[in-house]
Parts: sequence; C-alpha cells; structure tokens
Amino acid sequence: MKIHPALFAATFTGLILSIHLLQPIASEANKQPKLTSFPPKGKVLKLTNGDLMCYVDLDVRGKKYHLGADFDICNQTKFLNKQVQLIYQRSKVNDCQSNEPCGKTRVENLIVKLKLAL
Repeated sequence: MKIHPALFAATFTGLILSIHLLQPIASEANKQPKLTSFPPKGKVLKLTNGDLMCYVDLDVRGKKYHLGADFDICNQTKFLNKQVQLIYQRSKVNDCQSNEPCGKTRVENLIVKLKLAL
C-alpha cells in the first residue's frame, strides 16, 4: 500500500497540531492552586482537632479564616493569641464522611508549620 506524500504530510501536520493544541489543556488541569491565596501570617485564635485534620482559626486584620492544618499543629498551644507566620504544604487528606478509612483522598493546602511573626 502506497501513501500519497500530500496525504501523509497533511495527516502528520494535523497530528502535530492536535498534540500542540491539547498540551495547554492538560497542563491547566494539573495546575496547583497558588499558595499565595492563603494568608501568610495572622493571629491564632483557636486550634481544634477534627476528624480529618486540625483546624486553625486565624484573624488577619479583622478578617477571620478557618484553615486546615497538620494534626501536629493542634498540639502547639503556645501560638494561641500570637501573631504567627504560616507555612503551607500540599497534603493528601481523607475524603470520607468520618475518620474511618474509605480509600478516597483529596489534596489540600495544609498549615504544616507556625513561626512567631517578627
């Protein structure tokens, strides 16, 4: 079977263009949320252990935030009512109705470290 050169060129060009055009769509789907959308510092109002993660209630210039954190953060009561810097990390969290394992997870930006703000 002989393929005409013009047909081969058109098919090859179409293939290359479709790969090139689909590439930005694939990369958009893999984009991670910017960590800068989370407050970099604030005053710790409350630390609460939950089923799936620790929760930090934060005051940033009068605006209140309820943020997820690593379970170890809830043990750091020395930061209560203090201005802190927050360090976040993308972490897998159970995506179940309770703390019982169900095999489903989701990725969240969690607070993994608190430092006293200067």
